[in-house]
Amino acid sequence: MTKYFIVVCGVICLIFSACTKKITNTKEKRIKDGATIEIGAVLPEILSIKNDTASIVLAPRAQYFFIDLGLKGSAQNIKLIKEAKRLAIPVRATVFKDNGNEIAQIYPATEEEIKNYQKAKLKNE
Repeated sequence: MTKYFIVVCGVICLIFSACTKKITNTKEKRIKDGATIEIGAVLPEILSIKNDTASIVLAPRAQYFFIDLGLKGSAQNIKLIKEAKRLAIPVRATVFKDNGNEIAQIYPATEEEIKNYQKAKLKNE
């Protein structure tokens, strides 16, 4: 009888602790301020999206990059990467200075960069 009482009390305590958890808004985006470094025109490709991180390759760089999907502007960065991949054109990228693998911003390449890329692509074909 005592063991039964202890088990019931334990279950009741677990239920109360689960019910008192604070409900947080996980959809709220964070802002990360910090110094950034321009890495220039690159060809982006999304390798994977898992949890709140997108793994990215920025050719011709021989390293992996990532986008924290919990940051403001990350959805726009992913959209630009997908559009650049679809059109087969480069984009410009900046990374955070404190973590050179974390992409701070993706934005469109200049017309001159796109023309240079297309000329180089034709030479290689």
